Amino acid sequence: RAAVRVFIRTRPTAGHASGLRITDDHKSVAVELRKKDESAVVNNQLEKLSFKFETILDGTNQEGVFLHTTQELCDNALMGYNGTVFTYGQTGAGKTYTIAGDTQRYDQRGIIPRAVHYLFSEIDLREDREVTVRCSYLEIYNEVMYDLLSENPGTTDNLVVVDDDGVAQVKGLGKKLVANEEETLAAFFQGENLRSTASHTLNSNSSRSHVVFTVHLEIRSGADEKVMYCKINFVDLAGSERTKKSGVAGQTLKEAMYINRSLSFLEQTVNSLSRKEAHVPFRQTKLTAVLRDALGGNCKTVMIGCVWGEDDHMEETVSTLRFAARVKTLITDANINQRNDPTMLLRKYERQIAELKQELAMRDTLSGRHVSYEDLGDLEKTELRQMVEKYLKGENSLEDMQVLNLKQIKETYNQFKSVHQTLQNELACQSIHATTLSDSGAGGGEGVNNGSAGRDNNEQAVGDADADLQAGFQVGQAPGHMRPELAENPERQVNGTLSPSEPNGKAEVSVVNDKHTAFESYKRSHKDGHELSSLLKTLTVDLKDKKAKLKQNVLKTNEAKKQIDNQSTALQVIRNERINDTGDGKFEEQEVIQSLRKSKAEYRVAFTELRELKEGIVSLENNLNSTRAQLVSGFESWYSSRLLASPVKGDSSTVPNNQADGFDQEEQFDHMNMERIMLTDPESSAFHAARKALRRKKAAATVYPGDKGRAQLNRKLELNQAR
Repeated sequence: RAAVRVFIRTRPTAGHASGLRITDDHKSVAVELRKKDESAVVNNQLEKLSFKFETILDGTNQEGVFLHTTQELCDNALMGYNGTVFTYGQTGAGKTYTIAGDTQRYDQRGIIPRAVHYLFSEIDLREDREVTVRCSYLEIYNEVMYDLLSENPGTTDNLVVVDDDGVAQVKGLGKKLVANEEETLAAFFQGENLRSTASHTLNSNSSRSHVVFTVHLEIRSGADEKVMYCKINFVDLAGSERTKKSGVAGQTLKEAMYINRSLSFLEQTVNSLSRKEAHVPFRQTKLTAVLRDALGGNCKTVMIGCVWGEDDHMEETVSTLRFAARVKTLITDANINQRNDPTMLLRKYERQIAELKQELAMRDTLSGRHVSYEDLGDLEKTELRQMVEKYLKGENSLEDMQVLNLKQIKETYNQFKSVHQTLQNELACQSIHATTLSDSGAGGGEGVNNGSAGRDNNEQAVGDADADLQAGFQVGQAPGHMRPELAENPERQVNGTLSPSEPNGKAEVSVVNDKHTAFESYKRSHKDGHELSSLLKTLTVDLKDKKAKLKQNVLKTNEAKKQIDNQSTALQVIRNERINDTGDGKFEEQEVIQSLRKSKAEYRVAFTELRELKEGIVSLENNLNSTRAQLVSGFESWYSSRLLASPVKGDSSTVPNNQADGFDQEEQFDHMNMERIMLTDPESSAFHAARKALRRKKAAATVYPGDKGRAQLNRKLELNQAR
């Protein structure tokens, strides 16, 4: 059990409000309130308020916010714990910027992209575990839920919040399987583009809905049948707003009413949990139903309260701080989510069955019995049938029917049934045959016309019965005028394509072969080509060696970490025994402590080597890419100069390289930009690749049915009328 961790982040401003003070340790914030001047009225308003939180993030950049708030959640998720981080505050205070960041700029990315990068980096390091990652994106707009990753994101009929073994789940919400960081970020960016936003006085891009982006993990360790199922929820709540300040009207005003209503119910739920009331109104809204685990269930939860620390927004700031103080009192009960994997259990049971069969066979051998516990074969079934038939005929007694196991007993019953059915069929056939003979003796025997009269007996057409074979029909022979004509020049085509003897095919093959030959010649004979080619081979060998060392070092590091965990567990057991007076293991405790210190030192050395190897691999890959680019560029220049000296008609190599590859100008720019990114900051490649994939995938704006579709149309009409 643990309390919800609460952080406060301040929006950067020209100057904080005069009544807002943050302590030097960035743990507390004090607020001085001005009493309202109301004559002849007793005013008991507090003049000073003080709040203490985990950390006050004042002037902290995006990387610092992630390290303080979310990195520990990611580490816990990889150990099997559920996690939730959510932002709360007034409109325009920086909630979406904190949780999602600027999706156009890599250095300003928010918690979600950084958490995705961290998770996949840690998964790559833990080679002893198999991790399956899925993601989902839920939007709650005007109390209606939408799946932002669905092929039809406007469909809402099948989304229902249900209780799955004490965990809140949205039934019908799609979970997209993702293989790497790029695919996860592409799904996140896709959902971001479909969110409902609007502009008003306090925020030019205000969120008009609550969204929950969830990363689902399935963690398997080797051949163990235990599987850990966990998830991390990233929740971006829409901001509370005073309509007098935001100046909203029409459709945006209606959305503000729904937002304030859901946040009010969220506050009521938090108050009920804080006071430990018997009834907690989780079902009042979709938002509180979805966040039930995060507020008091099986989850490790972090709240980030975003405040706008200026005098004009002091009331909203105090409201956010008070809500954060109440959330801080909540207690969650997080447990490792571990279940049995059906596939691994099946393999385990199959293995146990095989072992039990071996034990039975050994027992039968020692007792002098010869019993097979495998499925009965055809020969054994035949022997059982013969035994049953002899028993029914009276040739064998009951003692002669030796049945040694359950499978033989079942098969004996089957054979009794089979013999019974055979006898019934024989009796029925004999009865029918006797009836037919009696009828034929009473009637005349006229022949039957086979319908072939009028035709020569030796002449048979297609479809006539074949008298020689006594079954089937005559194939016959088709007339000559129905035979297909042969092609005039069958050698002209080879499998539907031009043969190598055709001029066009010869020219194309010649050009391609000439360029490949020229490239090999350039690497062998040309001075620059030979040097770059040799350097490229050397770098490739070095990179392969370093990757092999990296793999060994990863195993070594994981083994050291596993040893530390085992020793820590053993130390805790010894200390618990001493506390409970069940053992005197002081000397043993000292030995374990010494071993633990030694293991930690080995782990630090291995981890340092691992980090140096990764840096070396990145540097080698950069050099490798740069050398390869120089080699290709030098060859293209050399080859182009040869073509200018003796141009070849129809040679596509005279076209610039990017155009020959089918790139337009925008694709050329993207290609050059990705090469620059790989050289300067390789870790950002997944982020930029996801943005690039989203630009290619971007289509016409999605038209939603129901309330969200009507809201889009109303907002467009309001904008047109305002113009």
